[in-house]
Amino acid sequence: MIRRLLLAGTCAIATIGMSGPQRAAPSAPTFSKDVAPILYKRCVSCHSESRVAPFTLVGYENARKHAATIASVTSTNFMPPWKANPHYGEFKDIPVLTPQEKSIIAKWAATGAPEGDPKSAPEPPKITPGWRLGQPDMVIAPEKPTKISAEGVDFYRDYLIDPHITKPTWVRAVDFRPSQKGTVHHVIPSLVKKEEAEKCRKIKFDHEDNSWDQRSIEPIETYNTLGFWSTGAPPFESPQGTAFLINPGDCILMDMHYKTTGKPEVEQTQVGLYFSSEPPKDEMNVHVVASDSIYLEPGQRDVRVFALGNKTKHPTTIYAVWPHMHYLGRTFKAWVKYPAGYSKPLVCINDWDPDWQLLYYLKKPLEIPAGSRIYVTGTYDNSAGNPRNPYSPPRVVDAGPSSKDEMLFFELFQVVHKPKDKDKPK
Repeated sequence: MIRRLLLAGTCAIATIGMSGPQRAAPSAPTFSKDVAPILYKRCVSCHSESRVAPFTLVGYENARKHAATIASVTSTNFMPPWKANPHYGEFKDIPVLTPQEKSIIAKWAATGAPEGDPKSAPEPPKITPGWRLGQPDMVIAPEKPTKISAEGVDFYRDYLIDPHITKPTWVRAVDFRPSQKGTVHHVIPSLVKKEEAEKCRKIKFDHEDNSWDQRSIEPIETYNTLGFWSTGAPPFESPQGTAFLINPGDCILMDMHYKTTGKPEVEQTQVGLYFSSEPPKDEMNVHVVASDSIYLEPGQRDVRVFALGNKTKHPTTIYAVWPHMHYLGRTFKAWVKYPAGYSKPLVCINDWDPDWQLLYYLKKPLEIPAGSRIYVTGTYDNSAGNPRNPYSPPRVVDAGPSSKDEMLFFELFQVVHKPKDKDKPK
């Protein structure tokens, strides 16, 4: 779909690109006065030279070349990427454009994408190349790079990384740097206790880059997730007063989802860890609600699957949520039910797109009492009419880690308020 839009945009703007800068009609929006403020606020954090998007929108000439594409993808809400229903749950940092902003861009493209007075254009935001939060305290990466063929299906690899932590260490933020644009679908770094890491090391590698397929390491238990990255995601920053704890002996299991780009690639993603100088007030952890009871017959169009979390044992504060499904997913919904019987919405996605899996930060931290439960439901389309169906003709699909399997998976980034422990690591 992205490819079709970009190709259509290239054809549609060919005459604009050849004719050079346009003069504005008296009432036409201009890049300098009207469009640049929108792009610089909403788009260039990804669409700049050193970021993940395929082209930059910094500066008039760059924006003019893509005017029709910008108008097309913003008018349909395809860009900026945001899948959560804004009327179900409340979130912060929502990047969606207002109707007025979309109208300005559409009129600008339709009237020849005029520049206007360059002196009235705002200064582009400073997009620093490299790490977005500055130099990390520690950088980890797979031991060896991974070779990705030019064509083929998506695939997963898992790498065990020892950070050689010698004392309890608090991680306040995590950033991600894929080495090749377009090759990484998402990254999930999870903590593994020393005993589980030893079990993992005894499993024979599946690949020459010292990695495993997900099915090979399914018995290995992880106990926390250090953030999450997918295309367009900002660095993960734990809310003020919270941080993740890494204990001596812990290792990190780095789960990578790769995709092909049409040419051979060699990829080695780096993960930057930022440490807290002092222990936080609360420890951040991740709670998972998932279903392993997915069974989709060929041709089924609207199959509903449920997942139910355990009752919370302690009061809990939820800060962010991450929904996850694969290519047959169509809708996703999660809510919390309180002991008193009433419910509050967490997140709802009415048009699931596996290429835009975002971490959603709640506008206000949600405090839930002990005895609350998380409910999750998803719908799936295993018919030939689903353009994302990985099988043609459709075949039985059940729960599993491969991108051709299915998942109903929900992570909650939260603080559990247990009775204070005098032996909390310093």
